[in-house]
Amino acid sequence: MRIFPVYGEALKMSFMALVNNKLRSALSVLGITIGIFCVVSVYALVHSLEKSLNNQFSKYGSDVLFVQKWSWDDFGENYPWWNFLKRPESSPEEAEFLSRRLDPTLVSSIAFTYNFNRDISAGKEAVKSANIRSISHDYNQVQDVPVAEGRYFSGDESSAGRAVVILGNDVARNLFPGSTALGKQVRIGSFVATVVGICEYQGSNMMGSSVDDAVFIPSKWALNIMPYRYSNEVQIMVKSAKGAKLDDLKIEVNRLMRQFRKLKPNQENNFSVNQMTMITDAISGMFGQIQKIGIVIGGFAMLVGSFGVANIMFVSVKERTREIGIQKSLGAKNWFIRTQFLLESVWLSIAGGGIGLIFVWLLLLVLDVFAKQSMGNGVELSLGLEDIYMGVITSFVVGLLAGFLPAQSAAKMSPVEAMRSV
Repeated sequence: MRIFPVYGEALKMSFMALVNNKLRSALSVLGITIGIFCVVSVYALVHSLEKSLNNQFSKYGSDVLFVQKWSWDDFGENYPWWNFLKRPESSPEEAEFLSRRLDPTLVSSIAFTYNFNRDISAGKEAVKSANIRSISHDYNQVQDVPVAEGRYFSGDESSAGRAVVILGNDVARNLFPGSTALGKQVRIGSFVATVVGICEYQGSNMMGSSVDDAVFIPSKWALNIMPYRYSNEVQIMVKSAKGAKLDDLKIEVNRLMRQFRKLKPNQENNFSVNQMTMITDAISGMFGQIQKIGIVIGGFAMLVGSFGVANIMFVSVKERTREIGIQKSLGAKNWFIRTQFLLESVWLSIAGGGIGLIFVWLLLLVLDVFAKQSMGNGVELSLGLEDIYMGVITSFVVGLLAGFLPAQSAAKMSPVEAMRSV
């Protein structure tokens, strides 16, 4: 078949036309470059931030349910905090009840945890208002406690409520500068405890959830320092078994919590069973709206660029009218002329789009450095394959649309009239 060589000839001629008109081609490319830069930079920036935030929240466990009095799916100006405030806190007894009654095929681990702040000191060194995290023994099976030195709590220490602690890396270095904290004693309020572990250094992140400034203590001992009822961060964490559906587990947790709290069928829940998808879906929805607004704004720049390409192509058709007449007189078909100018338009658009993508990549490299300095290591701004695909496809489509009318006008020319043009 001769169709492929013919298309190859059209491709070659369109490319040579661009090379022979460098200034005109550069001006056309500039408009598309600006348009693609505006569209893809907004898309890639929003997409990267959304992905970074969702990854941070996902670290808390996409297979974990959080039973507490506060709901995560009603955030906003109309959040009814007054209704949730009067609810009772989750309790260790409820965690134990769930542990006994939940089907082992649905659940793998259950932990009870609450946070509070206390001064912690060792000798002359002190950390004011340290983040104390009270955890039951199975907490490390639900959430990672990254112990780098020493060990996690033993079962006896947790069940007996022994005075032992695991220090975050920053807390350990502040209390014991220049020496190890393992085996030494610290004072939390008026209580003395022994350090059995030190967490690895994590650094800051965009969620501020690093364990570097945390102090982990067994929940049974923590009740002597601060009863859980006086904390606003009380929750039962329920991790689903491997292969189990989280929705099935959620139904069972709801049923058992209502049973434990003796709620009647017509009574609403006085607790919430939350999951990370509530937050990640809200984040995706919020960034989706921002992304749409950004793409609309960038689309106007893209529209201006496409008009620029169309104008240049009309000029190109005008300048090459005699050439078109010669080609037609030698037997060139309308589709060949049309294809030649369409390919030229697509060449221009893809070249402009490629340069725009390079500028977006450079911009994100610079912004990524500043973002990590201000928001920590959890954020990563980068140009992904999805962003590149969108930029290339958009450039291709704009090239086709911008070149259609000029190509059509060139294809419909009468060879006799075209030959007569000066």
